[in-house]
Amino acid sequence: MSYPYVVGKILSHYPHVDPHSVTTRLRHSSFVNVTKRYLYFEVPKAACTQMKELLRLQEGAAPIQLFAGKLMETRREMFVHARENVPLPSLVDLDEATQRDVLESSDFLRFTIVRNPYSRLVSAWKNKVVPCEPGCERLYLEIKGRLPDMHSKALITFDEFVGYLEAKCDLGACDPHWRRQVDHLFLGALNFSHVGKVEDMATGLARFQQHLGLPEPFTVGRKNVSAPVGLATYNQNLADKVYSLYQGDFERLGYDRDSWRDSRQSAGPIPPKVVVSEERFYDEIIERNIIISSLYAERQRLQADLRRVSRLHLLDVANTLARLRRGSSVLASKVRGGLRAMLGR
Repeated sequence: MSYPYVVGKILSHYPHVDPHSVTTRLRHSSFVNVTKRYLYFEVPKAACTQMKELLRLQEGAAPIQLFAGKLMETRREMFVHARENVPLPSLVDLDEATQRDVLESSDFLRFTIVRNPYSRLVSAWKNKVVPCEPGCERLYLEIKGRLPDMHSKALITFDEFVGYLEAKCDLGACDPHWRRQVDHLFLGALNFSHVGKVEDMATGLARFQQHLGLPEPFTVGRKNVSAPVGLATYNQNLADKVYSLYQGDFERLGYDRDSWRDSRQSAGPIPPKVVVSEERFYDEIIERNIIISSLYAERQRLQADLRRVSRLHLLDVANTLARLRRGSSVLASKVRGGLRAMLGR
């Protein structure tokens, strides 16, 4: 079977991967500007929100469209992850010759941003799993056997989450937020010219700025910043499990096996109680309320559409009945006329 150049190239290195999955991932995660000669490949939970906002700024994108694609988000800014909101083609949207040019030309900047597997996994757990973000309900059902209760909530612990990954997940093909980065990136097949790190974003951004020939350095805000790794209560046993699960990331992306210790020490003593600032509290609540309000408005619009359609259908039924009635009247008149003629004889 014939595949697009980039899909065939990946399958030659990863023959066990489903071609449809390859195409789907490329279409969602790769962003190409042929004129400016760059390719960015996103890694979830590795500054991908900041990078997409930066790409939108560089491309002069229109305001973010809410409820785009199939995403289920709880903050308006997170709809930056809808493909429609980043006006750049993916690798598989390009013709064969251009795909080859993107992947093989020496003047093309092919870059991505990766993250320390220890902190990346903590971020996924804290930002996606614990708060039961849309799409993560299944984790509570599989790990806890039920969704969080209405009041007293039994939250998924980091230990439980790691145990779930050990027992039930193929980390080469699972949810991209905790998929191994080297597998997500098809690192053995795509010829990246720069692999930046969240821990040294300045270097990666400088490389991008230099490539574009811009005079001013980029600045990006910090989004979804997680608590320090130490607050996830890493210990030697838990760190060993995570290292075993993500060994490919540690080895091929250049992260130290014992880096969990450094992060834990730099975090300092764990405070007895973590207090969320009033500003952060209202920010979170307001964002969710806006999303909920929009969903209610969408519900009302759909209900109104349904009522209109129902009325149209009822009108069609009424018209059909009227036609049948007129038809039956004509038929009855003919029958009566026929009977009179017969009786008159």
